[in-house]
Amino acid sequence: MANKNFSPIPNSLVTQTVTNTAGGISAGSIPAGARYAEGYVRTASIVETRDQTTPTASKGNQWDAGDIIYLRSRDEITSFQAIEQDTGSTETIDWQFFNISPE
Repeated sequence: MANKNFSPIPNSLVTQTVTNTAGGISAGSIPAGARYAEGYVRTASIVETRDQTTPTASKGNQWDAGDIIYLRSRDEITSFQAIEQDTGSTETIDWQFFNISPE
């Protein structure tokens, strides 16, 4: 893949399950060249942080089903953590990784 080509990294679509315990994107799921990611919040509201702070249902940035989350650096990708906003269901985020930012 060309360095300046803004296309998804092949075979990098990953689904993150979000529960009532804060967690990040599995390290083994993040491609080595990933520098940017887009996440589609698929099922229900989540709360996230990107600064290594552990999110809670009421502390962090809230995203609702249908929202798209943009992670604009490798640090944001590896520091991202999410938790479900309302307990009792499991939420998912579908992540697609890119080797560059769409600047």
